[in-house]
Amino acid sequence: MQVFVGYKAWKEKEYLLNRMNFNDLVRAYASYPAIQVYAVILAAGLVVGLATMGSFLAFAASFVVGALLFQIAWYIVHRWVLHGSWMYKTPHLAKLWKRVHYDHHRFPNDLSVLFGGLHTTLPTILFVAGPIGYLIHGTSGAAGAISGTVLMTCITEFLHAGEHLAFAPKSKFWKDLKKRHLAHHFHNEDGNYGISEFFWDRVFGTFYAETEDRPRSPTARNLGYTDEMAEIYPWVKEATEAEPDDKRAMRSRAA
Repeated sequence: MQVFVGYKAWKEKEYLLNRMNFNDLVRAYASYPAIQVYAVILAAGLVVGLATMGSFLAFAASFVVGALLFQIAWYIVHRWVLHGSWMYKTPHLAKLWKRVHYDHHRFPNDLSVLFGGLHTTLPTILFVAGPIGYLIHGTSGAAGAISGTVLMTCITEFLHAGEHLAFAPKSKFWKDLKKRHLAHHFHNEDGNYGISEFFWDRVFGTFYAETEDRPRSPTARNLGYTDEMAEIYPWVKEATEAEPDDKRAMRSRAA
């Protein structure tokens, strides 16, 4: 198996989670260029952090802070940025919103729009986790916090893909994750914003364990970007209509 591939080569293949098994997912995950970059950053962060640390406990604390930071950062971004309407109402951000989240809700089995891109994740990790870790323990703390955030990014990306994979998990942990995340996609999108945990959903009152606890939402698949909204804010619609026919055909198999 060729593991190290370029993003263009990876995208040329068809990765549809409703037609993949667990081993297919592992191969696709391991060969995704962003995941490979995260692995390099994680290794480098651990080496730098351990080499420059004055205290192992301080370094470990910064690593844990970075890991925990990912969870609240994801909740904030997912709820108030990706599920907000302001991005598709802005010409310069509409295409980014379409790629980052709108397409994922429209085509939840398309792995190519499930994994995040480095251009959106790395700046956040470096410029948020880095300074916080530096305040804890200098250079070693910055490296530790970045490493912790990157590790949680990798774990969450895999669990997220597994939640959409057409397989029945054996563990209660993954069964619950899958059930609650798919409810977010197909029942009511205004809740269950977590991916690998739902702590912050419980804190902010957006968690629901059963679909009976929330009414069905008519906008779970389009995130409120209706035909009426498209008439006023056409940029996402225009980008969708400009996609090549083969991509549209592939997406129809991922719907």
